[in-house]
Amino acid sequence: MSRVLLLASEKPVPLMAPRGTRTWSGGGVTVTAPGFSVSEHTYYQGAVEVLGFAMMPFRAQLDLAPCEDDMRLLKAYIRENFSSGEALELWSLWVGGGGGKRPRVRHCALRELELERLRLLCEPSYEPDYTGDFPKGLISQIYLTVTV
Repeated sequence: MSRVLLLASEKPVPLMAPRGTRTWSGGGVTVTAPGFSVSEHTYYQGAVEVLGFAMMPFRAQLDLAPCEDDMRLLKAYIRENFSSGEALELWSLWVGGGGGKRPRVRHCALRELELERLRLLCEPSYEPDYTGDFPKGLISQIYLTVTV
């Protein structure tokens, strides 16, 4: 099972190379990795399509971590590439089995997009698996609609 983060919109969006590096801690591990980026959605593209979720047609892959630097860069990217009144979707999808069957939907205005909402996308949450195949539960599929 793997996770992919996507930005979906009604129009193509420009790609953005990684911005610096970032360091964050979670679960007793500290990670240093390339910073926030927007790239072509090729990784797990077929697996995302198999999920069958209704998504906006233009999709780009995000490299995003739940940290202040990435939050600042994401908001700046959205401000630069979307106009007032436009909406976009931020998706956190688990592919390859163990992901929920229906996405959990959240909505917010860009001004309300804060670190807690970013954590919602980046940190797994679980829902019951009534088949018993996944004892911890299914990892929630989540998307957040952001209105500029």
